[in-house]
Amino acid sequence: MGQHRAKKHSTATSPDGNHRSGGASSATTLSPKKLLLFRLLAVIGVPVVFACAVELILRLSGYGYPTAFLLEASQNGREVFIPNNQFGWRFFGREMARWPYPFSVSQIKATNTIRIFVLGESAARGEPQPEFGVSRFLQVLLSAKYPGTRFEVVNVAMTAINSHTILPIARDCAQADGDIWVIYMGNNEVVGPFGAGTVFGPQTPPLSLIRSTLAIKTTRTGQLMDSMIQRMQTPRSDESVWGGMTLFLDQQIRADDPRMGKVRQHFAENLSDIIRAGQRNGASIVLSTVAVNLKECPPFASSHRAGISEEDKARWQQIYQAGIVAQNGSRHQEAAAHFLEAARLDDTFAELRFRQGQCAIELGDVVGARRHFVAARDLDTLRFRCNSELNDLIRQAGTNRELSRVYFADAEQTFADNSVGGLPGGELFFEHVHFTPAGSYLLARTIAEQVANALPRDVAATTDTNPPWVSAAECERSLALSDWSRIAGLNSIIATLNDPPFTAQLGHEARMRQMDATLGKLSAAMQPAGVRDAMTLCEAALKSTPEDAPLHTQLATLRRAAGDLSGAEVAARRELELLPNDQEGWSQLGSILAQQNKLDEAAAAFEHAFRLGPQGIKSMLNLAGALAGLGKTDAALAEYQRVLTRKPRNVPALLQTGLLLEKLGRKAEAENYFQQALTNRSQRLPELTELGGFFQSRGDFASAVEVFTDAIKLNPADARLQLSVGRNLASLARFEAAAVFSAEAVRLSPEFVEAHLLHGIVLLRRGQTEDAREQFEIALRLRPDSMDAKLNLAVTLAQSRRNDEALKLFDDVLKHSPTNATALKYAKSLRSPVVNPVTPTNNPATR
Repeated sequence: MGQHRAKKHSTATSPDGNHRSGGASSATTLSPKKLLLFRLLAVIGVPVVFACAVELILRLSGYGYPTAFLLEASQNGREVFIPNNQFGWRFFGREMARWPYPFSVSQIKATNTIRIFVLGESAARGEPQPEFGVSRFLQVLLSAKYPGTRFEVVNVAMTAINSHTILPIARDCAQADGDIWVIYMGNNEVVGPFGAGTVFGPQTPPLSLIRSTLAIKTTRTGQLMDSMIQRMQTPRSDESVWGGMTLFLDQQIRADDPRMGKVRQHFAENLSDIIRAGQRNGASIVLSTVAVNLKECPPFASSHRAGISEEDKARWQQIYQAGIVAQNGSRHQEAAAHFLEAARLDDTFAELRFRQGQCAIELGDVVGARRHFVAARDLDTLRFRCNSELNDLIRQAGTNRELSRVYFADAEQTFADNSVGGLPGGELFFEHVHFTPAGSYLLARTIAEQVANALPRDVAATTDTNPPWVSAAECERSLALSDWSRIAGLNSIIATLNDPPFTAQLGHEARMRQMDATLGKLSAAMQPAGVRDAMTLCEAALKSTPEDAPLHTQLATLRRAAGDLSGAEVAARRELELLPNDQEGWSQLGSILAQQNKLDEAAAAFEHAFRLGPQGIKSMLNLAGALAGLGKTDAALAEYQRVLTRKPRNVPALLQTGLLLEKLGRKAEAENYFQQALTNRSQRLPELTELGGFFQSRGDFASAVEVFTDAIKLNPADARLQLSVGRNLASLARFEAAAVFSAEAVRLSPEFVEAHLLHGIVLLRRGQTEDAREQFEIALRLRPDSMDAKLNLAVTLAQSRRNDEALKLFDDVLKHSPTNATALKYAKSLRSPVVNPVTPTNNPATR
C-alpha cells in the first residue's frame, strides 16, 4: 500500500492525457521569468557575495586605510574629531599626499559655541605658516568682536587639493555640527587631482567616473585593486619625491585648451554640491572669490597662439625683443609701442601682456595696467592661480543668496580696493597666491564681515557696544607674530622661490635681492635679545589663551632657539596634550629630546610621529639618527633602508647610510651609497645644495662641481651657487673655469665679499696680479675687518713690489692672528735686506 500511495502521488496527467513523473517535472521545469531571475542572481549575486567576503577579510586583517576626513578619537576623556592624515592617499597616492593641519574638536559641540570650518587649498591653509593664516586671524577677529561667544575656527584646508577633494571633506564635516562653512578655493583647479594639468592621475575624466572611482577607493577591495594597478604601471623617476610646483613644469595648458571647459564644468558642479551639503546640514555658507598677486607675479610660462606661422612668430620675436631693450632702458613709451605692435600679431603670450602692464604703470595708465595684468594671469600656461572664469563662477554661486544662507565675500575686489592702482602685489602676497600676514588679515576681515551676517541673531546681539574689528597689529600680538617668526616665514618662501618655475619668472633675480634685503632688516630678531622679545610676546599671548596649541608650539621653538631645552620640552609636551595627533609636534619633541641626549625618548617620539603620518619621511630620518646616536647601528641602518624602500632617491638617507657603513669599515658599500646619491640625485634645489655641500666637505670636488652645476641650471641667478662651483673648480686647480663662475658670482651680487675674494684668488692663480688686487680691494672696502681680504691684498701688493703697503697689511693680520704662516713668511721676507726678496709665487691665502 505504501509503495502504491507513493507512486500515486508521484504521477500527474498532462494536458494531452499522458501520465508523467510529477516529481521530476516540478524540480526541473521553471518559468522563463524565474529562470531569468535565477541566472541574474548567479551572475550578480555570487560576485557580490564574493566581493563582500573579500572586503570583510581585508578589513579584519587590517589591510587598507581610512578614507574619511574626520576620525573619531578619545582625548583626555573627551570624544573628539581629529583629521585623518591618510585622507589624501585616495587622491595623490601614499608618497605624494599632503596632510591636514592638526586640530581636535569635541564631537558634541559646547553650548554658546559657533563652529566654523574653513575649506580650501594651501592659501586657505595658511602656507607657509598656518599658525599665522587666515583661520587664525579670523579666530582673533571674531573672538574680540563677540566676547560673549566662543568661536571654534577649524582649518580643514589642505595643500595641493582642489574642488574634487574639497567636496568629500565638506560632506564629512557635515557630521561635526558646523554652524558656518567658509569656502575659499580655485587656485588648484587645473593642477590638482583630475584637473587638466594634474600629475596625480587621469586628466579631466567625466565627473561621474571621478566620483565612482573615489567611491570604490573607500573600500578595502578598491584600495587593493588600486595598489595592484600602481605596481603594474611604470613609475615616473620622481614619483617618490614631493617636488611642489616643480612637478608641473611639463603641464602647460593654454586658455583655449578644450579641457579647460571641463575644468570649469567640474568646478561649478562641485561648488554647487559643497554648498548643498552645508545647507542640508543647517550650516550657513560664506563663499569667497580668490585673490592673487597680479602686480608682482609674472606668468610662470607663456605660449604663442595656435596656428601662428613661423614668419609671424619670427617677426613677433623681433618686435618683442626691441620692446624689452626699450623697457630695460626705461624708455617705457617706446617699449609700449613695440609691445602693442607685437600684440597685433599675437596677444596671447602671457609675458607680453605682463610687460604691457608694467609699461602702463610707468605711463600712469592704471586701468590699462590692470587689464594687462589680469590677462597675463589668465593666459599663464602654468595654471597655479585662480583665473577670471573661475571667479565668475564663484560670483554666480554666491551673489544675492542670503535667503538660502549663502553669503558672498568678494576677496578679489577687496584686495584690489586695498592696493595701489587696484593691483595687489608684494605687500599682500609672498609670491603668487600665498598671503603675507597683512594679506591674511585682509582676507580674514573680508570673510569676518560676512560671517557676522551669518551669525544667529542672539549671538549678534550679545554685544551692546558693537566694537570695531580689531586691527592687524592687535591680531598679530594675539598670535605672537614677531620679527623672529617673520624671518622663519621668509626663509621658507625663499626656499620655494629658489625652485622652478619661480626661477624662470621675469624679474626673479630682483625679487630675490628684495627678499634678502628684507631679511637683513629683520636680522636683529635672530640675536639673543630678539629671541627673548619673541618669547615674551608668546608668553603674553598664552596668558590670554592658555589652551592655544600653536602658541605652545611657537614657545617650544623659541625656547629651543634660546638654548632652554628643558623649557622647550615642557612647551612641546603641553602642545601634544592639546593635540596628541600632531605628527610635527611629536617630531619637534623628538628633536628637543635628542638635543638633551635623551635618545631613547627621542626615538620613541619619532616613531610615534611616523605612526601618525607615515608619509612623513622626516620622522623616519630623525628616528634613524636617534638610533645611530644610541649606538644601535643595525637598527639605524634598518630605518634608513625603510626610507629608501619608499623613496629610493632620498639624499639624506643615502648619505647617512653611507656614513654609517663607512664607520663600520665597509668602505666599498659606503661608496656605493654615495654614488647612488650622486647618480640618482633629484633635481630639486635643496637636495642638490645639500648633496653638493656633502661632497665638497669630503674633498670630492669633482662630484661637488657636478652637483652644483645641476643646481645652477635650476637657479642661474644664485650667486652662492656660482661661487660653490668656482670654489670647487679652484680646488681642482681648474682656475680658468673657476674664473668664469667667480666672475658671474661677482656680477650677480656685487656686495658679495666671498665672491670677490674667490675671484681675486683664481685671478692671482692665473697670474693676473693687478686684476686680483682690484678684487681684494673691493672685498676689503665692503668688509674692512676681513682678514682674508687683507692677507690676499697684501700678497698682491708684495708681488707688485709695493713692499711698504704690503708689510703694513701683513702686520695688521699678525696682530689678530700671530701664528698665521703666510703672513709670517711674507713679513720676514719683506724685512730681509735682500733687494728682491723671494716670495711665494701666486700663493693666495685662502681658497
